[in-house]
Amino acid sequence: MYKFSLDDIESVVSGGKAVMVAEDGIVVAAVQEAIMSGRTATFYLTRTQFTAVNSWYWTPQMIKGTGLDPVSAEEKDRIQSELGIEETRLSYSNRIQCQCGRMYGAFEFMQQGMKEHGREAVQSIFKLKEVTVLRVNPRQEAVCPDCGTILRAPHYYCYWSYGCCRQPM
Repeated sequence: MYKFSLDDIESVVSGGKAVMVAEDGIVVAAVQEAIMSGRTATFYLTRTQFTAVNSWYWTPQMIKGTGLDPVSAEEKDRIQSELGIEETRLSYSNRIQCQCGRMYGAFEFMQQGMKEHGREAVQSIFKLKEVTVLRVNPRQEAVCPDCGTILRAPHYYCYWSYGCCRQPM
């Protein structure tokens, strides 16, 4: 049986956040409602819950409609060699062109995440084995690392550990 600390839960809740424990169907319904309503939330899901949300949301039509492209092996290698993140499991990302000509993709997303949250925080997300972090309708923008222009909000899809879902347009 999994042991948890009520001190950990109390720390999260006293910091202004909620902890929800429910059967899978209720959790998945809460994620779906947040996505469709446009509300912003971060969910920490089991593999079963993530798989249910993933199959409902990330259909081939959704992937095509969001303009996602597969993250290339070259970009994954660059993330590993230049940023030191060994396994991101990033499957798809938007490629956004800035007015200055710079392309913003998975590498720049990881680079921005490290700048905003630190290397350890980014690495810890991708080291999760039993939990997926799913950001729903996040209020973050891509920022061009060359000129600082704020670009449209990107979509990201990962096989496991991290994902992003936005309210369909």
